Amino acid sequence: MMMKKSVSALLGTGLLFSAVLPYQAAAEQPPFIQHGGENVLNAAQIAQYDSMAGEGGAEIMAYDTASEKAFVTNGAEASIDIVHVSSLGEQDYQQLETSKRVAMSDFGLENVSNITSIASHPSEDLIAVAVVSDPKTDPGHVVFLTKNGEYVHDVQVGAQPDMVTFTPDGTKALTADEGEPASDYSVDPEGSISMIDVADGAVEAGGLEAQTLTFSEDMLDEKVRTDSRGTALQQLEPEYVSVTDDSSTAYAALQENNAIAEINLETAEIERVQGLGVKDHSAEGNELDGANNGRTEIEKLPLLGLYMPDAIDTYTVDGQSYIVTPNEGDARDYDAYSEETDIADITDNVDLNADHYEGYTQEELDAVVDDGILEKMGETVITNENGQVDGTYEAIYSYGGRSFSIFNADTMELVYDSGSTMEDITAEAMPEHFNTDNDEIQYDGRSDAKGPEPETSVIGEINGTTYAFTALERFSGVMVYNVTNPAQASFVTMISSRDFTQDVAGDVAPEGLAFIHADDSPTGNAVLGATHEMTGTVAFYEFTAAPGGDSNEENDQVFEDVSRDYWAQPYIQNLHDAGIVQGRPDGTFGSSENVTRAQFAVMLSRMLDLDTADNGQAFEDVPGWAADEVNALHEAGITTGREDGSFDPQASITREQMAAMTVRAYEHEAGSAEAADVSYEDSESISPYAQSAVEKAATLELMTGTEDNLFQPKEDSTRAHAAKVVSMLHGTLEQ
Repeated sequence: MMMKKSVSALLGTGLLFSAVLPYQAAAEQPPFIQHGGENVLNAAQIAQYDSMAGEGGAEIMAYDTASEKAFVTNGAEASIDIVHVSSLGEQDYQQLETSKRVAMSDFGLENVSNITSIASHPSEDLIAVAVVSDPKTDPGHVVFLTKNGEYVHDVQVGAQPDMVTFTPDGTKALTADEGEPASDYSVDPEGSISMIDVADGAVEAGGLEAQTLTFSEDMLDEKVRTDSRGTALQQLEPEYVSVTDDSSTAYAALQENNAIAEINLETAEIERVQGLGVKDHSAEGNELDGANNGRTEIEKLPLLGLYMPDAIDTYTVDGQSYIVTPNEGDARDYDAYSEETDIADITDNVDLNADHYEGYTQEELDAVVDDGILEKMGETVITNENGQVDGTYEAIYSYGGRSFSIFNADTMELVYDSGSTMEDITAEAMPEHFNTDNDEIQYDGRSDAKGPEPETSVIGEINGTTYAFTALERFSGVMVYNVTNPAQASFVTMISSRDFTQDVAGDVAPEGLAFIHADDSPTGNAVLGATHEMTGTVAFYEFTAAPGGDSNEENDQVFEDVSRDYWAQPYIQNLHDAGIVQGRPDGTFGSSENVTRAQFAVMLSRMLDLDTADNGQAFEDVPGWAADEVNALHEAGITTGREDGSFDPQASITREQMAAMTVRAYEHEAGSAEAADVSYEDSESISPYAQSAVEKAATLELMTGTEDNLFQPKEDSTRAHAAKVVSMLHGTLEQ
C-alpha cells in the first residue's frame, strides 16, 4: 500500500512522481522510493546490513553464490565483514547482522593503511582483498582468504591497488594499481595492472608472484589526458578493471586520464589506451544545471564535460563487446599541485570559440557571455589543464558527464549517452532535493560540481532483458536503464532508500554495486546489493518483472515524439500498452500540447473500463469519437459538464478540473478518499467545487503543487501530464 506523506514533502512539482514506502518500525526500514517503470520492473528493499561503523563502514561488496555470503569492505574498522544473506526473502524486510569481522591486522602485513576492494572467486573457496600500503606510494598487496575469512596467502602488487577482481573463468586475479602521487609530489609511482595466476590451486600452493603489466607512451592515443604534472606514465592512474565474459580481455578505467585501457589477458599485455573525448553540454539533450543558485535550471551551457568514468562494466551483444561507464569525473588535487579551479578564477582570461561547441554560433556564444553566463557559473568547478590556446581559454572543461555511457569496446566509439536524463529524472522525482549532497540535504547544492555524480555501473539480466544499474553517489539513488539494445538504451526506473528528512540517514552515498542473478539469488529473483559509504550500510534491493510487462518492448519507440529518455515516456508507454491511448495518425503523441476535456475524459473512461453502452447522449456538443466515453463518465457521476449544459469538449482542461475528475474516478472505484490538510499560496484561486478534490489529490499522491507552494488551479494541463495522472491513478487502483 502506498504511504501517505505530508504534503510539504510532496511539494515541488505539478505531479507527484515517486512511490514512497513506510518505515517498518520493528526493523527500522528506510523509506524506499521507486520512481517510474513500475509497469515494467518492480523493485523493493528487502534487507539492510548496517556495519554500525558509520561513514566508511561499507564501501565495496562481493557475493558468493555457493555459500550465500556477502563480503563487505569496512574502511572505518579496517576490516572485512562477512554477512550471511541466505535468509533474504524470508521476510518482506529484515536487518542483517555481521557473521564475522576479519581485521586487516590479522593479515600479518606491516605498514598498510586501508582496504580498497574485494572479490569472490567464482568457484573456489577464495576471496581476494586489495590492501594499500603506508605510504600509498609503496607497492600494495592482494591478500587471499578463504570464504570463512581465514588467511591463505598474500602477493605484492603495484602501488595503491584500488580494485581487485577475478576473471570469470577463475584463472586470474587482476588489480588496478592507481599509483597516485604523494601529496607533496615527492614520489609519483607509475600506474600499472597486476595479474596473478590463481589457476589449479596455485594460491594454496604458495610462492605466488604478480606479473606487472606496464604502460608505454606509444600505447596512448591523442585523446588521453597527460598534460598534468609528472611524466605521461606517472600520470596514468588505473581506477577499475572489468573483464569480458570469455576472460580474454580486460578493460581498465583511467579516470583522471579520461581514458580506457585494453588488456589482452592471453598475451598478458596492455595493448592500447584510448581517450573518451568530451561531452558537449551546449548540444541538444546534454543540458545540465551548472550553478548553485537555488533554482533547478537544466539548460545548455558552454561547458565540455570530461567523461572520467569510475567503476565500469562490460557486456556483449551479438558478439560485440561494450563498455558501460558511469561518468563521475575526478580532479588531481594535492597539496603540491591542483588542476581544480572555478570559472570565476579564469573569467578575465576567457575568449570562447564556437568551434568547440555544437550548440552555439559565434554570435550566440558571444551574446550569452555578454549576458553574464560566466558570472552566473562563477563557482562552477572546472579544470585549468584543458581549453587554453596561446594562454587564453577558448573552451571550458568540467568534470564528469552527469550520465552513463555505452562505448563500443573495439573502436571506443560512443554508442549511447544518457544525456541530461539523470538530472531531469532526479529533478522530477525529488524536486526539493535536486542535486543535493551526500553529507547534507541541500537543494541545488551540487549543481556547480558534478551534479548527482554517477559513481559505479553494473550490468544485470532480468527475465531476458539486460539492464545497466548506475549509482548516484551524491543524490543517493540507483538509476536503471534497459540496455538490451545498446544504441537504443532507455530509462526504466530509479530507486533510493535514503531518508531525505535528515542529512545522513537511511542508505546514503552508494559506492559499490553487486548484481546477483535470479539463478544465484537466495530469493529466486534478481537482487542488487548497494554499499553506501556515508551510512556504512548495504541495501539489498529485489527486482521482478512486472506482470505482463515485457521490458524489451521498452526499446521500441511507440511515438515518434516521445523519446526513450523523455520524463513521461514510462507513463505514456503504460497507457499505450493498456490500450488507453493510441496517439495520432502521424505516429506522434503531442506530449507538450494541452489536453482537451474530451481527450482526458476518454483516457479516464478507458482506464476505468466503464460500460459504454448507449444510454443516450448526455451532451450535445461532444463529437462522436468521444461520445460513448463521456456518456459513461457522466453516468458514473465523474463529470457533470458546464453550468449551461454543455461539455465544452475542445477546451483545454485545467488543473483543478483534472483534479476533480481524477478524484471522482478514484472514489467511483475505491470509495471515499481522505482530504489532506493542505494550504497552497493560491488556495483562494481554487474554485469551490474543486477545493476538496485538490486536497484529496494530494492525499492520494496524484497531484500536488509547485516548489513555490502554488497549485495553479486555472493552468492548462498538457497531454504528458494527463498521461502521468491517469497512469498513476491506474497504478493506485491496481494496488
